[in-house]
Amino acid sequence: MKKSSTKQLLMNKTGDEIQVALVEEGRLAELIIERPESRRSIGDIYLGRVHKVVEGLKAAFVDIGQKSDGFLHFSDVGTTNEDYRALIEDDEDDDENGGAEDADGEDGLQASRNGEANVKQAARSGSKKPSADDQERAEKRQSYTQMIAGKLKPNDSILVQVIKEPISSKGSRLTSDITIAGRFMVLLPFGGGQVAVSRRVIARKERSRLKKLVRSMLPEGFGAIIRTVAEDQEETLLKQDLEKLLAKWTQIEEKLQDAAPPQLIFKEDTIISSVLRDSLTSDVSEIVANSPVIYKETLNYIQWAAPEMVKNVTLYQGKLPLFEGYGIAKDVESIFSRKVWLKSGGYIIIEHTEAMVVVDVNSGRYAAKREQEENSLKTNLEAAREVVRQLRLRDIGGIIVVDFIDMLDQKNAKKVYDSMKAELRNDRAKSNILPMSDFGIMQITRERIRPSLMQRMGDQCPACGGSGVVQARFTTINQIERWLRKYALQHSMQFQQLDLYVSPTVIEPLQNSDLKTELKWFLQHMLFVQVKPDESLRSDDFRFYSRKNNKDITAEYGDI
Repeated sequence: MKKSSTKQLLMNKTGDEIQVALVEEGRLAELIIERPESRRSIGDIYLGRVHKVVEGLKAAFVDIGQKSDGFLHFSDVGTTNEDYRALIEDDEDDDENGGAEDADGEDGLQASRNGEANVKQAARSGSKKPSADDQERAEKRQSYTQMIAGKLKPNDSILVQVIKEPISSKGSRLTSDITIAGRFMVLLPFGGGQVAVSRRVIARKERSRLKKLVRSMLPEGFGAIIRTVAEDQEETLLKQDLEKLLAKWTQIEEKLQDAAPPQLIFKEDTIISSVLRDSLTSDVSEIVANSPVIYKETLNYIQWAAPEMVKNVTLYQGKLPLFEGYGIAKDVESIFSRKVWLKSGGYIIIEHTEAMVVVDVNSGRYAAKREQEENSLKTNLEAAREVVRQLRLRDIGGIIVVDFIDMLDQKNAKKVYDSMKAELRNDRAKSNILPMSDFGIMQITRERIRPSLMQRMGDQCPACGGSGVVQARFTTINQIERWLRKYALQHSMQFQQLDLYVSPTVIEPLQNSDLKTELKWFLQHMLFVQVKPDESLRSDDFRFYSRKNNKDITAEYGDI
């Protein structure tokens, strides 16, 4: 297949697994995978039961029927319309002052959080006093926290929505400010008449048109966030989208009447509808599905949301598998590789730790001294682009630390920083980035709403436990010899007969010793030990059996 300068959406179904790939300029940019055992839960709405309220954490733990209780921070708790409206900045005049709420509709809440953070930062640093606005926001936040702590009680029922999926041992992150996402807008059932427009809609005239139009359609008490794709859309399409969202909310209200917590009240759209809703833009030139069912679902959605793009939807008929036909199969396989090569000959190493993800940039080859700075800059710029691509591709969130190749010129360091910022603008996940330090270290935080693709799709290695390092064979042999000493102390001069089962990799150094191991152990401990291979055992494991009754006696003497 020819590479294209535009985007492609490839929808691949294999058995029960669905893979949706976003391809940019012929390379895989994002991959979403869904299996029956790991379905997306972002946006799902539950009737939960408050398990406990921890005022020190400014949070409540809510039972929603999942393995772990969900985490509901006080800042994510909506109370009444009046309480909610008091926390968000008035949006009536943003066409005149040029401001706008962001697409997530949380500017006011975020401003309040920022105000509190600024007050604390000023206190820590001993700098000048925080502004009156910051002080007011911090006081408002404190008052709000106390109010919420008083209203939430254990065993209370509460309607909540998942905004971050469970990660490791942590439960889902929840909010009670319910939103229902559509193609052109996001409905706020408790929005109190608030209407916001995505920042990416820049033209004031269009912003004003959209706000007036949506306000005229909204029922009393509802709010909405108008998405970027609504720009220049006709009233009919916006009205149809709103009607669909209001119908969903009616279904939620009806289900709540007979619901008992914990219970799932509303399930987000299918993965296909969700991807089309969030990724379908005018620069998507091709949408390909290899399944007739997915093709039909895609076509139905496109006919409603973007009828001019129906011609771009096709059912794949190629002989090769879909991803191989479009030349991205190797990109998919590379997701699980820790080493990613760059075109210049350099490479990056991606390591996952408990607290963060660390990326190491290497030139991969020797450069002459006079060319070193130029080569370092070239490799670093290429690595910056690839790092962002890998963050999107692997869906890596949290703290990311990138160790670039050292450069002497600060102007070059700024070029790398600017390049990284420019690449991150294409990423739908929110991120923050700090300039490169004197040690060549760049720090990034990226929004994490799901476990990374590697965490969701990979199994922990049974041999290394996920560390990538297995115990040395000689360490295992030392453990075996300690076990034998303990056993011999309790069975002195009894000439016991034992079978020792170990991994074949451990047998090799035992056989290569100067004195035959079985003879050495007999002379040391008066024990007859026969060593046998067992391929099911790891290199750090072993099993002793009594030959008399064929009983596993390993655990009785420790060191297993």
